[in-house]
Amino acid sequence: SFTNSEAITVPTFGKTVMLGTNPIACAMPAEPYPFFFDASTSVVTRGKLEIYNKAGKPMPEGWALDKNGLPSTDAADVLKNIVGKAGGGIMPLGGSSETLGSHKGYGFAMLCEIFSSILSLGKTSNHAMQGGKGGICHGFIAINPNLFGDPEAIKAALSKFLQELRDSPKADGQSRIYTHGEKEVAAVEDRMKNGIPVDENTMAELLDVCDYLQMDWAAYFGDYRPGRQEDMFGGNY
Repeated sequence: SFTNSEAITVPTFGKTVMLGTNPIACAMPAEPYPFFFDASTSVVTRGKLEIYNKAGKPMPEGWALDKNGLPSTDAADVLKNIVGKAGGGIMPLGGSSETLGSHKGYGFAMLCEIFSSILSLGKTSNHAMQGGKGGICHGFIAINPNLFGDPEAIKAALSKFLQELRDSPKADGQSRIYTHGEKEVAAVEDRMKNGIPVDENTMAELLDVCDYLQMDWAAYFGDYRPGRQEDMFGGNY
């Protein structure tokens, strides 16, 4: 599947957002669990920047560019520039240099645009969400394995290869090689058992929304109330 989004990614050698995070996803049956790949074609998603902004910490180098197209670790400044269309944004996979493959991430983002917005004659990322309106486009491809052979044999072949990847020699200091979807399966099991970890500022924003919509906060979060005094809608509680 392919989905474009509001422009937040800068093309290689550019300094203006023109592409979305433009994720590409693929799923295929396998054992002991399916192969799941779902990833943005940018180095990171906007959510990662939000996490560092809320924590007041510098981002890792190689994630984003400032308004002049230069590398930046200031999440608050990058987010402000993205919202204000002042320049700068998230880098495509590979960063800002062709040496590390930036042009490849840029190309994958373009493939996503072709299979979502271009083929549907919809809005490309740089025109989506303008004026508060939508325009996000999607593309889906479903492949019947019967066209290639016995579905169970194909499933077994993928399962065997995934296990060979997991069993292959590990780098020094590493104890495990993951295949795509493996961490997510473990995360789902952990969240179902232990709940979802949420930082203090995000909890405060959830409280703001509940208060704004006059929803019963306690029904979901009990007596817990974050320590923020000013809410996201401009009032106090």
